[in-house]
Amino acid sequence: MKYVACESTTSFSFFNLVRKVKAELRKKKPGIMGEDFHNLMLDSLRTFSLNNQTFDYQHVTNHLGGVRWYVLCPKCGKQCLKLFLPSNFPDREQLYLCKRCHKLKNASLLLGATKRYKKVVRPLRKLEALKKQLMRKTLTPDKAQPMLNEYERIEAELSASPEYRLYRFQKEHGNEA
Repeated sequence: MKYVACESTTSFSFFNLVRKVKAELRKKKPGIMGEDFHNLMLDSLRTFSLNNQTFDYQHVTNHLGGVRWYVLCPKCGKQCLKLFLPSNFPDREQLYLCKRCHKLKNASLLLGATKRYKKVVRPLRKLEALKKQLMRKTLTPDKAQPMLNEYERIEAELSASPEYRLYRFQKEHGNEA
């Protein structure tokens, strides 16, 4: 079985679920703390299901105080913050499992050595990141200038790249790879 990119799967991050359950419990029972709170939290989390799949949870005490909650992978029992469902791949189990159980890797690891990734995908991602930073309302012109210069430099390199021109042609004419 070959590796598949995490980006081509459906994923569920349990961080937001834990945060919302915690906030709801603190509203309902404001005075509860310690082990009683953790047990109540665990009971609340166990009621959650995703595609008729239920999960086990575990918490680990942080060295500076507080706890961190993890979902346990249903197959291997590994502590995870995110589980994946590779819906477009019939050879994979149709369950939410960890990266290791589904044999998933990040796209950058799978494509990192290809010329297309280096010359097209990586610069486009960098442009998106810069665009996101430049759109912040609190950005001052002094801090924006180096980012604008970087954006223009990457844009110029991309427009001169034959790989990018081929990518644009294929995208415009319906042959997006």
